[in-house]
Amino acid sequence: MDFQKIREQFPITRTMIKHDDGSKPLQLVYMDHAASTHAPKPVLDKYIELMETTYANVHRGEHSLSCWSTDLFEQVPDKIGKFVGIKDLKNSGNQVVFSSNTTSSLDLASHLFAEKGGKVLSTLLEHHSNDLTHRSRGPTPHIDILEDGTLNLDDYEKKLDNDNIKLVAVTAGSNVTGYMPPIHKMAKMAHDRGAKILIDAAQRLAHQTLEVKPIEHPEHLDFIAAAGHKTYSPFGASFLLGDVEIFDEAAPYIPSGGTVSLVTEDAAFYLTGPDRHSYGTPNIAGSIAFGDSLDFLSNIGIDKVRKHELELLKVMLKGLQEIEGVITYGDIPLKERIGVVSFNIKNQYHADVSHDLDKIGGIATRNGCFCAHPYVLRLLNVLDNEEIMSQMQVIEGKEVKRPGAVRASIGVYNTREEVDHFLQTVETLVKKS
Repeated sequence: MDFQKIREQFPITRTMIKHDDGSKPLQLVYMDHAASTHAPKPVLDKYIELMETTYANVHRGEHSLSCWSTDLFEQVPDKIGKFVGIKDLKNSGNQVVFSSNTTSSLDLASHLFAEKGGKVLSTLLEHHSNDLTHRSRGPTPHIDILEDGTLNLDDYEKKLDNDNIKLVAVTAGSNVTGYMPPIHKMAKMAHDRGAKILIDAAQRLAHQTLEVKPIEHPEHLDFIAAAGHKTYSPFGASFLLGDVEIFDEAAPYIPSGGTVSLVTEDAAFYLTGPDRHSYGTPNIAGSIAFGDSLDFLSNIGIDKVRKHELELLKVMLKGLQEIEGVITYGDIPLKERIGVVSFNIKNQYHADVSHDLDKIGGIATRNGCFCAHPYVLRLLNVLDNEEIMSQMQVIEGKEVKRPGAVRASIGVYNTREEVDHFLQTVETLVKKS
């Protein structure tokens, strides 16, 4: 596969970074894919064509534009299903409900289980969106982590056995270390004890194969959530895929237009199927573009994407670990990681490092705790609330210096030359210390 030709399909790769100090413009090196990705030209072209020639609101419209848009919109669930290994979504026992972002999709999943007896078991790896939504609805124990940054599966088994668990909520790929928990093994362990499993697939979907498996399979993934903006699509569309029966058992997520078959003065009759939880007008164009981005990745082949990104990750991780003064987090085998690396430079504040990578090298990274505070603080060995508070220095009564790290994350159009440039720039910053 010629990844240079793939790279050329992304207009963002031609962006130059210009700073106000009059310094020479720098070629953008984008390594913030874990936060958001950019759409390739084939996806953008279809998106623009839709908005210019075809767009209308979907469902309950008999004019041509509405019918055309509805047809395109209703193709997307099947595309999502096929991307995660479901050949015939309609007869699989699963369905897709669209939402605005992974956070809202995970919150919908939490809503589906809110009235069921038992607890949700989350993990210390999670993005806050797959943790706080469950905490807000009841006691939420957490699976502990080991010193290397991986899940403690002995602790998982213990809590499954003793804590009356109804749902396990776990990421398919950490947005901090790239660690991919053994989600199918965890699914079987949950099912053996009568629990279901919810997968936050936001970080993994565009980078590594994710297979739901049939509902009757012991390693079946009951629910998965992900968003288009992390899958080379424009902003504003996400999905929750899962068990039709569980969707239908729950009250509508937001009772409103689109969720009912009939409303009288005294009663409302709610739909079953995806519409039951599909409130208001969806992001039609964003959802269609999401499907187009999955087509784009499928045409490349997700296995080829994985191989390309793994080669870059190997160079990046080894290079960082060989630079004296750089600390990387998570001692995790490459085969268990997606292309995400968090690190610090000794005696330099993470925000300053991220700023300088952009200023000196045109390199876009992320810094902070990445909405995964418990995991990052554990990796940083900041272990109690008093210590956390003592490390937070209030500046002018407003800004706060918080513990954190710098994160570089790889995408399909990154190159070996960009990784080498990144490592050289980090070395330059280390010499500043």
